[in-house]
Formats: sequence, structure tokens, C-alpha cells
Amino acid sequence: MRGNAMRLVAADVRMVARDPLLMLMPFVPFLAAGALRFFLPLLSAFVDKATGFRIMEYADLARVVITLFPGMFYGMVAGFLLLDDRDDGVSAYWGATPVGRSGYLAARLGLFSVAAFAAGLAVGPVLGLGRIGAAGTLGTAALGAAQVPFIALFLAAFAANKVEGLSILKALSGLDMAPIAIYLSLPIRAVGWPFPQYWAAELALGRNAPPVVALVLGVMTSVLWTVILAARYRRRVD
Repeated sequence: MRGNAMRLVAADVRMVARDPLLMLMPFVPFLAAGALRFFLPLLSAFVDKATGFRIMEYADLARVVITLFPGMFYGMVAGFLLLDDRDDGVSAYWGATPVGRSGYLAARLGLFSVAAFAAGLAVGPVLGLGRIGAAGTLGTAALGAAQVPFIALFLAAFAANKVEGLSILKALSGLDMAPIAIYLSLPIRAVGWPFPQYWAAELALGRNAPPVVALVLGVMTSVLWTVILAARYRRRVD
């Protein structure tokens, strides 16, 4: 069983390497971090001089958002692979394989989740701005990795094709702004509560909730979304 799963993982890596768009996506968070490292201080100086608003005071929040970025882009790659398999009819045969449909999904989503976690740990130093503790970094990277099944299953469950998938991704990218809600007052702040991205910011910055509570709620919302979307995806495939 383990050998079959590893072969599926290797096949996914080969498919990503053959697609120029998918091959680029894992590097986008690092490119964004490098660009922000250079431009954010310049923008902050300009805005501060013009308006007195200091963007760099929110550098810690920017680091949280960048740490969450890999989950979005690695989830997109996994989602497009699921779309290809669904459109080609490959997913209909997963149940007949030794790994089974659940095993195939777990192998694919697990591969990109682990990669997103590692990238989440690495992308913060590339940004080089803001500071969050080691525990906050680990927790934020973990909740970011939990976005992989959310994004992948959402695309596979609701997008008819890759073009529609890109449109859906534009809407889902708004979730990257969920961490901003920690600076809002109640009841408006509650808009961010259903999303693990919000709890990642609370975990890292501890503004409105203890880190342990934020971690638990972040994990709970991640699991709930995954269960709901996995059920929706299974209905779509069946």
C-alpha cells in the first residue's frame, strides 16, 4: 500500500513538472516575498510621508499572510490535477486501484500539504520583515498547509474546467485578507471566524485570543471545511 501511494506521489510530481503553469506556482510565494521585501519599505516611507500612516507597523501581519501563501498556491496545483483527472475520467477508476479513492486523495493532498508546510517555514525569512515567534511560525505554516485540501477540493468540487477554476481562485484569494479581521471590532471581526486564515493570525499575533485557543479553532475550521468539501467532491465525481 505504501509503495502504491509513493508511486502516485511520483506521478503527481512528473505531471507538475510537465506543465509550465503548475511548475511555476510553487515558486510564486517566494517571488512575492522577495518583491515585498524590497517594495514594502519604500511604499511605507512614501505613505508615511504623505499621510502619516506607517505600513511597516503591520509588518508582522504581512509575515503571517506570506506564510499562508504557499497553502493557496500549492492547493491550486493539487486542485488543477484533480480537475484534470476528473475531466479525463481517471478519478472514476481510483476505487479499483489498490490504494482506493480515499488513498489516492490522501496521497495527493498530503504531498502538497507537506510541501506547503515546508514552504511556509521558508518563505518568512525570504520576506525578512516582521517578527513572529517560533511557535507562531510553526502554527501559521501548519494552518497554511491546511489550506491545500480546502483549495484543491473547492476547485475540484465546483469548477467545470481550469478556466472556471482560475475565476474561482480569484474569489478565494480574498481569504488571504482574512487575517486583517483581527484588527476589527466586534461584531465585524466575527466575519473572519469561519476561516483558518483568521485563526492563523490570532495564533501568531495573539491580539484577541490566546494562541492555544486560536490553534484549536484553526484546526477545527480546517477539518470542518475539508470534510464538507470532500463530501461535495465525492458527489461531483460519482
